[in-house]
Amino acid sequence: MAWRNRVEVSYGALRHNVGRIRELAGGRDVIAVVKADAYGLGLERCARIYHEAGVAALAVAAVSEADRVRSAVPEARVILLGSPLPEERPAAVASGYEVFVSSLEEVQEFAHLANPRTPLAVHVDVDTGMGRWGATPELAPAIVREVLSWNTLRLAGIATHYPMADDPVLAAAQESSLEGLFAQLPPLPEGCWMHWANSEGLLLRPPGPSNAVRVGLLLTGINPETSPDAGLRPAVRWVSSLSLVKTLPAGHGISYNRTHVLARDSVVGIVPVGYADGYPIALSGRGAVLVQGLRCPILGRVTMDYLIIDLTDLPHTPNPSEPVVLFGAQGRENITVAEVARLAGTIPYDILCGIRGRCEVVGVA
Repeated sequence: MAWRNRVEVSYGALRHNVGRIRELAGGRDVIAVVKADAYGLGLERCARIYHEAGVAALAVAAVSEADRVRSAVPEARVILLGSPLPEERPAAVASGYEVFVSSLEEVQEFAHLANPRTPLAVHVDVDTGMGRWGATPELAPAIVREVLSWNTLRLAGIATHYPMADDPVLAAAQESSLEGLFAQLPPLPEGCWMHWANSEGLLLRPPGPSNAVRVGLLLTGINPETSPDAGLRPAVRWVSSLSLVKTLPAGHGISYNRTHVLARDSVVGIVPVGYADGYPIALSGRGAVLVQGLRCPILGRVTMDYLIIDLTDLPHTPNPSEPVVLFGAQGRENITVAEVARLAGTIPYDILCGIRGRCEVVGVA
């Protein structure tokens, strides 16, 4: 069967990865991050798989994403990472989502919106170096005490975020800042999470007093390049197919601006995927794809709808409709998401989240 291009998500790999991450967490609860459509893998399907595999909560970035999680897994704990917009706060409270707060103003508004019969779960976010959400360590103790003072609120967590978990000096300073904060606080409620490890932090940093971790990229089977091998399975493969195969003579130009001119008579293939589908234009003339289990270079500029690839060195000239792997395994060869990101001058998150347009996302074993 031929297709224009599709993303294959392995359910078995996702389940394996959750199990492996729970082992690595060493008894800490696992919060699965499913924002940005579960990093392009499909929010609803991933939310169900992660929940069934034993994660403690599912985390998203927006109320609209939280609504999708709630519809897919009604019984799951749903956490909003980052503060909801002011106009979203009533809906977040009414839906019982757990919220992050960074200021006294947010705490007080949520306290007035919530009901003492069903106190709202609140995570106090502490900015120890990320410069994004979170109160400074100097202000955070007052915010924690404010949450504890309201009967409409429940302190569910204290959190921070590593901007560079692979920088041991910076990461240790963040952890020291948190330890200083904890020393100023009254006893925390039972079940209150202390969480700061992201995917990279889980693999590189000691657990300290944390009792929960937040992971996203690891669930997809992509191991951060600065981290040791975690024993994960790649869960995603991006596949297209050949739409045209033809022979061109030496000296023929390829794609816009003739950035490539053939040095020999060549067999070229046209692949119906381009930057409109999220394939990086930065891979123009430098990336490769897999056909018949071998690497075939991209020739010239990546266009909106198509790649042009060199098939000349394949042992057998392929036919239209034969599969083309953009990343993932084919035969004994493999193109990783990390490799694609590195060649494109970006990060794996960007590659996964950038897949769009005419891509069908399907589940496989």
